[in-house]
This record gives sequence, C-alpha cells and structure tokens, in this order.
Amino acid sequence: MHIERLDFENSPYLGVYGFASDRVVLLREGLSEKKLEVVRDVLKVPIIETSVMKSRIVGIFTAGNSNAIIVPWYIWDAELEHIQNSLRELGIDMEIMPFKSRLTALGNLILTNDRGALVSKEFTREEARKIGEMLGVEVERGIIADYTAVGSVGVVTNKGGLIHPEATDEELEWLRDLFKVDVYIGTANMGVPFVGSCMLANSHGVVVGHMTTGPEIVKIEEALGFL
Repeated sequence: MHIERLDFENSPYLGVYGFASDRVVLLREGLSEKKLEVVRDVLKVPIIETSVMKSRIVGIFTAGNSNAIIVPWYIWDAELEHIQNSLRELGIDMEIMPFKSRLTALGNLILTNDRGALVSKEFTREEARKIGEMLGVEVERGIIADYTAVGSVGVVTNKGGLIHPEATDEELEWLRDLFKVDVYIGTANMGVPFVGSCMLANSHGVVVGHMTTGPEIVKIEEALGFL
C-alpha cells in the first residue's frame, strides 16, 4: 500500500513527530514496533528514532530533502552524533546540518523537495540563501495563504504537493514552478488545513493521521502522485 492511516499515541498529527525524505525517516522515540513497521512498509526507507533538543516533536524542528537534513543549532551533541552514526550504519551518504538562527521550528518554516525550497519570510534573505545552499536547491522566501509557517501548511515530495485550501491560484502556479511538480489544495484529519502537520510523505507513499476521511485520502493520493 502507498497510503495508510495511523496515529502516534492517539495523535493524528504525524508530521509534528517526524520528518520523511526519499532516503530516510526521522521519528520520535517510543513508538511501538507495529507502528514503525507500517511507516517502513509505506515509505520504504529506513527509520532513525531520535529526539531533537530533548523533544519528541522531531517534525517541528527538522526539515530537509534527499541531500541534507537541517536541524536547529541547539540540537544536543549526543542527538547529532546518534543521527550521524545511524546514517553511517545504514549506508546513507547524507549530511545532517545544524543551522544557526533564532528560529528553531525549521519543519514548520521550510517546505522542500529535491528540486526547490520555499522558506518562511521570517528568515532573512541571507538565512534563506544558506538554507538553499545546505539543501542544494533553488530557494525562495514567501508565504502560503497568508501563513508564514509554510512547512506546516504544505507537503511536497518529488512526485507532487498538497497545500492549504486557501492558497490562491497564483500561489499554486508559483509553487508548481518552484518544486517542478503538480500542486493541489486539500485537507487532512477531517478538515485540518495544516496538512504538513498531519502526515509523513515521500515519493514512495504517505502515512496520514487516523482521522483523515475517505474523500481526503483520494485528494491526497491525487496530489502526491499516487493516482
């Protein structure tokens, strides 16, 4: 299956607790093996269980693509070493890069795939330039549907994208051009517009919050290139 419903300890906000790319998934510690197996089966990449800054909200603090994972400068040394060692043991040649900024909720503020990155206007132009260099992609600063938290209002992979339902037609065209994929509007978890907080997705599949409805799943499948 390329899509499954799941909850993390009764929470449908899976994106808050993890980060997914086409090469690896970072997930909060303490989930059952049964749930980890669902994530592995759907996303088809290895999982590294970790905390970031001693917190389980790994998805809030982490952003990235197939080239690099960006974490806050304040990540604990032991956490950074654990992730680096795990990547090495898994044979994944991928950098994890601490980013020095007053902003730490990187997962909420960066939306990226392997072709482009949209970063919140809360970052300075210089910070945006550095993020683009770290991820190895073209980068732009902006907002979506009047929200600066572009990572929480969108999900984008190398196959497609799903964005807050109040995004304008002009924003959708802009995002399609930036990410080089089709981008659609939609919701998850029974009408939640902050779709980035509701799911973990890559080019292989998507794990969505358990409250997501059938019609929402159809739209998610279409948007992320599985129909």
